[in-house]
Amino acid sequence: MYKLIFILLLIYFSSVLSSRIKEVFSFKKIYFSPINVTTLKNDTKHEPTNVIPMSLERWKNKLFLVTPRYRLDVPVTLSYINITNMESYKNNTPILIPYPNQKMHEISEHNFTSIVKVRADVCDRLWILDNGKINNKQESIPVIHVYDLKTDLHLRTFDLGNLSITNSDITNIELDVTSSTCEDAYAYIPDSETYRLLVYSWKANNSYTITHNFFHFDPLCGDINLGEIHYQSQKGIYGIALSPTARDGFRTIYFHSVASTMGFAVNSRIIRSGNYDINQNVYDFKVMGNRGTNKQATSSSFDMETGVLFYGLLLKNVLGCWNSYSGEEYTELTQGVISLDNSIDMYPSDVRVDRTGNLWVLSNSFQIYNKKDYDQNLINVKIYMTPVRQVIKGSICDEM
Repeated sequence: MYKLIFILLLIYFSSVLSSRIKEVFSFKKIYFSPINVTTLKNDTKHEPTNVIPMSLERWKNKLFLVTPRYRLDVPVTLSYINITNMESYKNNTPILIPYPNQKMHEISEHNFTSIVKVRADVCDRLWILDNGKINNKQESIPVIHVYDLKTDLHLRTFDLGNLSITNSDITNIELDVTSSTCEDAYAYIPDSETYRLLVYSWKANNSYTITHNFFHFDPLCGDINLGEIHYQSQKGIYGIALSPTARDGFRTIYFHSVASTMGFAVNSRIIRSGNYDINQNVYDFKVMGNRGTNKQATSSSFDMETGVLFYGLLLKNVLGCWNSYSGEEYTELTQGVISLDNSIDMYPSDVRVDRTGNLWVLSNSFQIYNKKDYDQNLINVKIYMTPVRQVIKGSICDEM
């Protein structure tokens, strides 16, 4: 009995103690600039745009923000903020600089259509996932663009058309690569609508798909209640994060579906083999456990140093965390909560641990934006950033 009380108290205090993540940016309106301007000053004329950032990525002094073309009037779908001196933005609204330039965002055959996620790898390449949809209509074939971040030069574009089907929902990408395997990189792309995992090999420059029952949704977890927005979701696999590389060169892939509270795992050897057999390899996929009631999750990210898996909890504006190095099972009792703010109109859209050990979170009011034009007199987007060790200190996700 005393042990149970102690555990419950530990969970409560870990939730309080772990609420240390710092807000670094907030946006009422989003501004883009075709010129190299970093802050919006009184003498600078820019028009706010009806867009909403959905994803972020940090590489050195650039903080990338993704603004998919959910509407017809989105002028730029990938941009960045120069964060060399973040204090300079105090009392100023950051404006977003189109990447790699303004011209790539003009709608044409070889330019960006609608970017949904970007990830920077350890080889200083930016992988750009473009799902080809404008205003929810498929205007072009989904592709992966890859850029050299040191030169901003285009390296490769790979067509995902042979894998995608009409009702696919491709909005996330995770990279499997180390500094010694730059030419043998893999990209994992979940399709939450068709319950498949798309796998792309940089070396072979080809792709294939994998299916599994664990990629599906849980019918008991499809009720999504976000304040004034309430809907039923059948979204499958979306969140995906990778452990460090083991001695054999492979990793553990942690994944989950949106309409589910379960966590799963599989060794990357199975995914990368290229000859996966749904009947032969079915037991290579492992059930990790349950996060608990109303803990449906979105994006996830893994911190290689502390072993902590972070994930955005959809129904509240909070993050969940679990320490994979602690030896504890993946259960509700071994997971912590990191509070962002008390707004019921916002939720954590993207979570990212950068290469310097900082935890970044993008929180927005997409559910309102998706139904109508949001109120640009209110804060609709917040970005948080704090070192991982500071965020988890004293919590159940801290190193034991």
